[in-house]
Amino acid sequence: MQTLSGEFSERSIVIIGVGLIGGSIAAAVRKRFPECKITGIGRNPERLQRASQRGLLTHHSDQISSASIPAGSLGIVCLPVDQIAEAVRRLLAADCELVTDAGSVKASIYAALESVSHERFVGSHPIAGSEHTGFENSDADLFVDRLCVVTPMQSPVSKTERVAAFWKSIGMTVQQMSADEHDRVLALTSHLPHITAAVTSGCVSEELLPFTGTGFRDTTRIAAGSASLWTSILLGNSVHCIESIDAARQLLQRFREAIAAGDATTLQSMLETSAQRRRQLNHE
Repeated sequence: MQTLSGEFSERSIVIIGVGLIGGSIAAAVRKRFPECKITGIGRNPERLQRASQRGLLTHHSDQISSASIPAGSLGIVCLPVDQIAEAVRRLLAADCELVTDAGSVKASIYAALESVSHERFVGSHPIAGSEHTGFENSDADLFVDRLCVVTPMQSPVSKTERVAAFWKSIGMTVQQMSADEHDRVLALTSHLPHITAAVTSGCVSEELLPFTGTGFRDTTRIAAGSASLWTSILLGNSVHCIESIDAARQLLQRFREAIAAGDATTLQSMLETSAQRRRQLNHE
């Protein structure tokens, strides 16, 4: 794991997929570097027009082509993970100078790009987001003081540093990891929490919702996220997600055994260990 640094030098950015993340990237750049041109590319011209009217984009197009990509651009793909590889392939074919992405799964994207040179593609994962969707919920400070992981495969150091510099310029700390290590870690820190939030929410029937309090709401907040988006994430990282579910099942079984045995000492110890770990976040 390596911390990366750099300085912003982009004159043109192309964002594929102007939703919450793509829109927030555009908002962050417009706020900090208003001279940088931002081209948004997507399937819905009307929504792209509205994003432009909100001041997020300087140009927009519904086509990935050399005509829609200014020379020297940094392309950022902000699509569901099962659509990223194809968009990267099309950007590279259109001579986009350098391409990165914002997907929370990395190894499956590289696998899908096996026949493509990775010299101009540096995978990224800005660890920031919300259960909300759409550029209407974009936040220019969404990435401030958050971590971005970059996972270069065959890219020259200069291109990796360029991608790192971009994420740092909008407020992020950047670290380098392998694609597989990223996926293993995120299965525990991001994908498992979504699974457990969904399980907790799914265990409570509709007629019991009036009896829920802040604990249920805090625990299940992320379960309100896009089902289609999270389906692609969990299937795209299936091996490590299954490993994380198995780890959670083992710990859940220990809780069950302690409760069934009336073992207050073990139960309190496990609860305190988890509480101490959670409290550490409050000091970061």
